[in-house]
Amino acid sequence: MYTEELVSLFVSFLTVIIGLLINGFIVLVNLFWWLKRQTIQTIDVLITGLGLVRIALLSMYTQDIYHLISGRSVIQIDALPDYVFTSIVCMNFCNLWWGSVLCVFYCVKITTYNNRLFMRLKMNISKLVPWLLLISLVISFLSSLPSGWVIFSIDVVNGTGNGNETMEINVVNMFLISFAGSIIPFMIVCVSIYLIILSLLRHTRNMSGRDSGFSDAQRDIHLSFIRSMISFLLFNALYFVAGTMYALSEHLKIPALRSFCNFCNYAYISLHSIYFIINNQELKNSLLVVCSCTWLGSLKKQTL
Repeated sequence: MYTEELVSLFVSFLTVIIGLLINGFIVLVNLFWWLKRQTIQTIDVLITGLGLVRIALLSMYTQDIYHLISGRSVIQIDALPDYVFTSIVCMNFCNLWWGSVLCVFYCVKITTYNNRLFMRLKMNISKLVPWLLLISLVISFLSSLPSGWVIFSIDVVNGTGNGNETMEINVVNMFLISFAGSIIPFMIVCVSIYLIILSLLRHTRNMSGRDSGFSDAQRDIHLSFIRSMISFLLFNALYFVAGTMYALSEHLKIPALRSFCNFCNYAYISLHSIYFIINNQELKNSLLVVCSCTWLGSLKKQTL
């Protein structure tokens, strides 16, 4: 194995570990506050759910990295069974769907439209979130099932029954499954961003000095959520491109491209979770407390 590949695998492994720590921190903090307050906000339910899905997904990715370190391609039968690959695809789709549900929740909560259906949705969105998450999970599972049937095909290397069997990847089928499972949540995120931007522009245009009901604080909230969802949209696009290029890299046998696509998939999860902490004051304060306690603990050990 070349030095460049070893460095790439080390960076990928480090990115996965960081993602596991960050998402584990998010889940533990939200569970701690839930137990302490005996209640949990809907936004925290969404973030916790995303954290759990990403922990599961990153844990599955560690098996992928292990096989790459051991020098085996993920296309080999004994390297990555169909059910493992299908589980990874399911968790990827679930991650995208639950992220889109989060964007819808942001959109409904902070925008105001004089529409009876929208107002009813605004009043009941918190009750609908658990059902939306469950429906999204079912859709993700059903969308991932074909991946174990039509993406891989068995290929006998020497043409005899005693030959080495490997898995050949169907790039077209992989692209179609990835596109079909990603396009709807991707469009939901786009529509949510559009509605928030439209709401911001409408309120800004209707402002009339101090008589406006749309304050600077409200505008800042709109801009903050727009930045958050645009970042998620960019991460979604990064995942989609990386997933497509990964299939191409396996087909063309380009290890460097494959490693880069792997890194993009890992970084997509880790960076977006870090962005959650940066934009959530409670999570940010909890992280600062943990870091300060860790630093003080290490300082005491050094002085003893």
